[in-house]
Amino acid sequence: MRSTTTLTRLFALAFFAVAGSVAVAQPTKPTAAESAAAAKQKAKTEVDSAKQKALAQRDSILAEYEALARQLKDASAEQRKQILDRIEQQKKAFEEAQSSLHKQIRDEQRRQRQSAGPKR
Repeated sequence: MRSTTTLTRLFALAFFAVAGSVAVAQPTKPTAAESAAAAKQKAKTEVDSAKQKALAQRDSILAEYEALARQLKDASAEQRKQILDRIEQQKKAFEEAQSSLHKQIRDEQRRQRQSAGPKR
């Protein structure tokens, strides 16, 4: 009787061990909520990186402008004209870059809203 009980326990233990390894071996698919959350996080990260890029570009343009403004104080009439032209060119380039980055941010926000699904 004792050997039958031991044998039954060993079979039960082996069964659970095999069943556990089969359950572990099966890959799990992410749920719709998990994939939506991942997409939302990715979109938020992209928006944040675009914002950081815009801020960094703004800071560098402002530093260049301040350097040109200091040069402008001590410049002759000919140099003033050249410096003012460079300032104007930088201003236009900055506005174009900012417009492009703002468009990218709006597009990312739009994708983020669309991936979020309808509001309840």
